[in-house]
Amino acid sequence: MRASSGHPEGILDPRASGDRTVIAAVGLAGSGKSTAVEILAEETHSPVVYFGGIVIEEVAKRGLARTQESERAVREDLRSKMGIDAIAQLASPQIESLLTRHRCVIVDGLYSWLEHETMEANLNSNLVTIAVHAQRRVREARIGNRRVRPLTASELHQRDISEIRSLDKATPIVLADYHIVNDGALVELKSKVSAILTEIL
Repeated sequence: MRASSGHPEGILDPRASGDRTVIAAVGLAGSGKSTAVEILAEETHSPVVYFGGIVIEEVAKRGLARTQESERAVREDLRSKMGIDAIAQLASPQIESLLTRHRCVIVDGLYSWLEHETMEANLNSNLVTIAVHAQRRVREARIGNRRVRPLTASELHQRDISEIRSLDKATPIVLADYHIVNDGALVELKSKVSAILTEIL
């Protein structure tokens, strides 16, 4: 659905849709998933719920310093106590609250199929997933050059294997509603995201 005259041409307005929609971007590290989330939020004028933010809030509640180690410890503790879908359980009330004021909410951080099922069960909305892919060499270059928590090619590979084995990260990627190959320039990614949004909304 195209935007009304109150929005710039080409911008999609989820408030014009009769259905509430949650759009979750999924993908391996370095695929460009978070960049796709930024584009989705900008084009739909929608809020973003970062699953990683749920963990950071819990770290603060426990009075811990925010480090990679403390975040991992809290994340693993939550999952051991609540199940692998713990973050989705904790995020669902926030998403549902946002849906009372917005027709669309963007999610960054959906990892497992169980989280997908939990969100479908807890949210009174449509859940659409977009998988973002990139060649390994492209992902290695992106992760190796990033300023925050860069990883070597070996470290990235180990992270991929760990997330696939322990978190079932591959399933929501494989079963995503839409797929984007993000090996090129940012303008290409924007064009692909816009095309998908035109179909979704």
